[in-house]
Amino acid sequence: MTAMAILEVRGVCAAYGKHTALRDVSLTIEPGRIVGLLGPNGAGKTTLMDVVVGKTRPTSGSVSVCGMDVARQARACRERIGYAAQDLAVFPTLTARENVRNWAGISGVGRSGRDRAVDVALSAMLLEDVADRQVRTLSGGQQRRVHCAMATAARPPLLLLDEPTVGVDPATRRALLQHVRELAAEGTAICYSTHYLPEVEALDAEVVLLKDGRTAARGRVDDLLGRFGQTVIEMHFKEDDDGTGTAGSVSVVADGPGDLPKVLRGLGPDLDRLAGLEVRRPSLDEVFDRIVEEGGKTRADAS
Repeated sequence: MTAMAILEVRGVCAAYGKHTALRDVSLTIEPGRIVGLLGPNGAGKTTLMDVVVGKTRPTSGSVSVCGMDVARQARACRERIGYAAQDLAVFPTLTARENVRNWAGISGVGRSGRDRAVDVALSAMLLEDVADRQVRTLSGGQQRRVHCAMATAARPPLLLLDEPTVGVDPATRRALLQHVRELAAEGTAICYSTHYLPEVEALDAEVVLLKDGRTAARGRVDDLLGRFGQTVIEMHFKEDDDGTGTAGSVSVVADGPGDLPKVLRGLGPDLDRLAGLEVRRPSLDEVFDRIVEEGGKTRADAS
């Protein structure tokens, strides 16, 4: 039996004046699933998140959170969302702990469990050593960690993270990704927007790639690599003893690593001159660039 979706976005369009930011975008996230929201600058990622939290009203389409319509039950929906937007929303004169504790209370964490929730969120973001310092004295990366801790303290059913690792160090990035995986394992539905594509692979997230406000591609990472990527088999040859064959390299574009036996059979007598080979599988970065540059709309929903 399929679990009820935590987030359902259906045919959403949104505009700012004459500029159309979203064009018929649909998205579903079930409990415990992570969706990596990708796209170049201006693709509509932040607008989509703002629509989900009710900050931006769509011109058409609908959004529901935990089965409730955002347009009609905005407050109830908002109480079920943790949102770490790109713009930091922290109180600079309060300590990191006070920021997280206050927001946990606003988000519905009861008094009896609030201290524990705050401690867990601060620890997950590696903030224990600076928890009692005023936020204004912290670095930009540390302030972003406080921002993320505030969004996750209440363990919300739906978590929206918009570029959460901008300006943070590698240790913080690893800690945040681990915390996201833990929240998903507990059942939180997560929409994770990022320009750091290896993060999406590390999270084993389903990908939704936006371009010009439209869904250009969607699917699991392996599926997108198979549909949009290119496997390259690079072969290095040595010179024949009798000088009839020259040394050099040849690259062959293949459908996948499984084509290697066929490629080798096609070498014929040149197989004896093969000195080495390398199979280069496509990366998510290559797929991203190809979809953005060439488009992918006709294959976006092939999966």
